[in-house]
Amino acid sequence: MKKALILLFAITLISCENKTVKPQNEILTEKTKATVLKAFNAQTAGEIEVMKSQLADEFTFILTGQLDISKTYSWDDFLEFAGYFGSLLMGDVGVEYKGVLVEGKTAMVFAEGRMEGVGGKYENDYAIKYTLNDNGKIIEQKEYLSDLLLAQRLYGQDLCGDKKTME
Repeated sequence: MKKALILLFAITLISCENKTVKPQNEILTEKTKATVLKAFNAQTAGEIEVMKSQLADEFTFILTGQLDISKTYSWDDFLEFAGYFGSLLMGDVGVEYKGVLVEGKTAMVFAEGRMEGVGGKYENDYAIKYTLNDNGKIIEQKEYLSDLLLAQRLYGQDLCGDKKTME
């Protein structure tokens, strides 16, 4: 009976210890989320040095779409682009965080931009994919958005289609 109680106690103790140890993929996911949200929040707050501290030396920024600005940028090119983007805005930049999905070394942040450009009110939905390297630094940030809305509101371009050519 005494041996059975000791065995039961040992099994319970081992069982409790195993529940407190997190799997490696869960730890990696938590670290990725913390890194990505720190970079995202720093970027939206204009804290460039904090953002840069989360980036790998080989960092690239990719803006998707068909516009002339839709391409891959190095860190220095990204800073120049950000300055240019800011020059198209009237008033403050507003970004509302909507959520994040994380798996391993990849995260997708969802946000809504709320600002005003030269072409009027600009409210665009964003999905921003972050990829981390083996050292836990962001190596790539890829931004998905409506480039047509961006062209209309920030560039002031009229993008109405011609009904005759669509028929």
